[in-house]
Amino acid sequence: MAISRYLKKSRLFYGFINVAFNHYDKERVNKIGADAAAAEWLLKNEGSIRGRGFSSWIEDYSGVSVCYTPSFKIAQIKAVDADITSGGCEHFKGLDYLESITLTGCVNIGDYGLQLICRHCHKTLEMIDISGTGVTTSGLKHLLACSNLKSLKHDQRLCYSNEQLYSENLENLKELNKELEVVVL
Repeated sequence: MAISRYLKKSRLFYGFINVAFNHYDKERVNKIGADAAAAEWLLKNEGSIRGRGFSSWIEDYSGVSVCYTPSFKIAQIKAVDADITSGGCEHFKGLDYLESITLTGCVNIGDYGLQLICRHCHKTLEMIDISGTGVTTSGLKHLLACSNLKSLKHDQRLCYSNEQLYSENLENLKELNKELEVVVL
């Protein structure tokens, strides 16, 4: 009995920490800029980033100082099993050079998170990997806003959860971009 109480309390604590680490702070964004604030958010939550014109990835918070220069712009995001949430995806607002997002295993990213990503990055996003996330078949419709999308990776569960809706969404995406490559993992 004591173990189950401990696990319940630790999940509640973890949930609180997760919400706090994913909070979008508009004042902070205004102070340091959208790219630097998004870099802080992603690195704090175990993601990594690559800046436009940079050859190496910034993979931990100790490297965040390079992001505070006005010329730094995030071009790629890799968040594999990261603790980012749909609500935290408000941080994608103002990322005007973002081309690629890998969200593999980010179980707290769902349809709302994908909606925010597509709303804020629809002009530049070329590749997205949503395998292992909480995105549903109906959430794929948000990708229709991304006219430059060239690559979509997702897991098989999206194909089978609602086959008709999946086919419709995929057909609409391919109609929008004839070169779209869909990889089912």
